[in-house]
Amino acid sequence: PPHFFFLSYLACLGAIISGKNTLKSQLRPQPRLFMVILGESADDRKSTAISQTANFFRDALTTFKVCLGVGSAEGLQRMFATDNNILLVYDELKAFVGKSKVEGSVLLPCVCTLFESNRYESHTKTRTLILADAHLSILAASTIETYERVWDRGFQDIGMTNRLFIVPGQAKRRFAIPGEISQYETDIMRRDLGHILSTANTRAEFDITPDARELYEAWYLGLEQSVHTKRLDTYAMRFMILLAINNGKTEIDEHVMQDVVDLMDWQLTVRKLHDPIDADSSIAKAEEKIRRTLSTGFRTERELKRAVNYN
Repeated sequence: PPHFFFLSYLACLGAIISGKNTLKSQLRPQPRLFMVILGESADDRKSTAISQTANFFRDALTTFKVCLGVGSAEGLQRMFATDNNILLVYDELKAFVGKSKVEGSVLLPCVCTLFESNRYESHTKTRTLILADAHLSILAASTIETYERVWDRGFQDIGMTNRLFIVPGQAKRRFAIPGEISQYETDIMRRDLGHILSTANTRAEFDITPDARELYEAWYLGLEQSVHTKRLDTYAMRFMILLAINNGKTEIDEHVMQDVVDLMDWQLTVRKLHDPIDADSSIAKAEEKIRRTLSTGFRTERELKRAVNYN
């Protein structure tokens, strides 16, 4: 799906410019994302979109740092000892969840804290863990089935799931063997990325125009009160910065803000559809998936079976 590449690209861009660009606001948001690409196993090319995008950034920028998974907070500390901006990539989100469940591990509270903060400390009788000026971004892949089932109560109680920006999608087969991207096209993409980063370097703080502010305030004040809307406003401010820079803007205008509002409305819809299912039997879980799927509109029997993983 094309939006897998576009949003993976924004996650990589946010990892680079975090700490350098923000909004003119007391909150000082950082454009870092905790993003999970959702799709069916193999067919939707989740990992392909992530790896191709990350490899492009790594080839284009020597300062772009990618970590392909960590097993503990101490491992994360060692990564940040070499660079302040790290993109943590997981080919399968379940690997992170499994490491976070290890007895005595502080990986989960560490990552949750680093979503909005750049500092984490943990002190015990036998060890001290300190991360300072740490800008963490996450880009992970997961099947929809795993995402809806893998979390336990501890992850939801600490707020890990509402810190994630989820990106579901379905691929359509188009190419049996994709051709190579020419060097000419690669050079164009690198040049465009250079222009975008030059724009980012010229303006550390982005102001919001009056019309854009009015549009955002109307959306924010009209936002429903539910577990699915938690931290949507946080992501809205982060995407304001990313979309403005990506479009070569020097301020957040009404066009950028409308894109942000549309993106947040979409995120609210997919959060409701793919929120981790809390049910006590396999039949109850299947019923809940059917209800969620049909809440988005009419489906044929074939479409419904595919959507709820009938097989």
